[in-house]
Amino acid sequence: MPDPETLLGATYRRSPLSSPMAPGTRYAAVELGGMSIRAAIAEDTPENIVDRKTFKTTTPAETIPQIVEWLRERQPFVSLGLASFGPIDPRPGNKYFGYITSTPKDAWRFFDLYGAFDVFGVPIAFDTDVNAPALFEYLHAQQYENPRITSCAYITVGTGVGIGLVVNGKPVHGLLHPEAGHIPYPRLPNDTFGGIQGYAVPDGCEANASAVALSQRAGLDSPDGLQDLPDTHPVWQQAAHYLAGVCVSIILVASAEKIVLGGGVLNRKCLFPMIREEVKRVMNGYLQVDAVLSDINSFIVPAIHGNNAGIIGALALAQTAVMDSETSRALATPAPQAHLATETGGTSFVASALIGVMAALAVHKLLPKL
Repeated sequence: MPDPETLLGATYRRSPLSSPMAPGTRYAAVELGGMSIRAAIAEDTPENIVDRKTFKTTTPAETIPQIVEWLRERQPFVSLGLASFGPIDPRPGNKYFGYITSTPKDAWRFFDLYGAFDVFGVPIAFDTDVNAPALFEYLHAQQYENPRITSCAYITVGTGVGIGLVVNGKPVHGLLHPEAGHIPYPRLPNDTFGGIQGYAVPDGCEANASAVALSQRAGLDSPDGLQDLPDTHPVWQQAAHYLAGVCVSIILVASAEKIVLGGGVLNRKCLFPMIREEVKRVMNGYLQVDAVLSDINSFIVPAIHGNNAGIIGALALAQTAVMDSETSRALATPAPQAHLATETGGTSFVASALIGVMAALAVHKLLPKL
């Protein structure tokens, strides 16, 4: 019979960073981005990547078979993590579960991503390319910083702005998944930019502080030119303004215990103190918590693995997938029935009572750990 810790959901108490699997266990992951797709194999932990390859994001018909073949050549692995740009449908049982849905990338609209990769006979975890790194950052914080942490937000700023959210130890899905990169926010005084033309939410963060928006603000031909701008250029203050607005919204709505910032735009390190100061200014002492008042440098932080946050997050999904699968199998395994012979036959009342007492004691022993 499986041990009680497994039966009661140890998957969400034991960080995948400390793998319970056998040494040498291999995990596979695919991270889909707007410009490129990364595939990787890791051993033992998500951070221990032993093989990887980058593919150009073209069309599913062209790209997916290449990735599937690359993974097939690197079997065996015990699970697969899929982290994709969105919108996606990550809710099992839905008509479009496993699909990339209403993305502006026409070739990928309503593409069955999960089905395309469900060819290896292993458990698959499927989520957004921001929920995946949010999960990793949460698990890392749980193991190395605060074992009582229950929530974490991850904000990535590149060609778009995406937000992943973990609450009570699990990625948030709800209606679909968070799309907080489009939260509207008041403009700075004298800001006449008005957002990227054609955006559904012109006052949202993505329309005003993504790499595309910032390059347009600066009059550049492409976002590549942002790296040549000095720290004193006004676009960085404008970016900090909108990103601080997203942080404030997350603090007030989700009460996240940690906010992690990543993506190409956040390679500009001067943004971090600007964002933190703007968050403190807007909050105006309303929440009397150290994280905002005096320890904000440890509250709003850069991604641990920088530009590798997405693929390592996808590998964390893979590790949780196999752990969830093991737990599900354990829960589905019938417990052996104890029988004591009686004069009338059947199961003794005393035996049944003893089994009940033993189960109660096991649960009571585990309660402090939950």
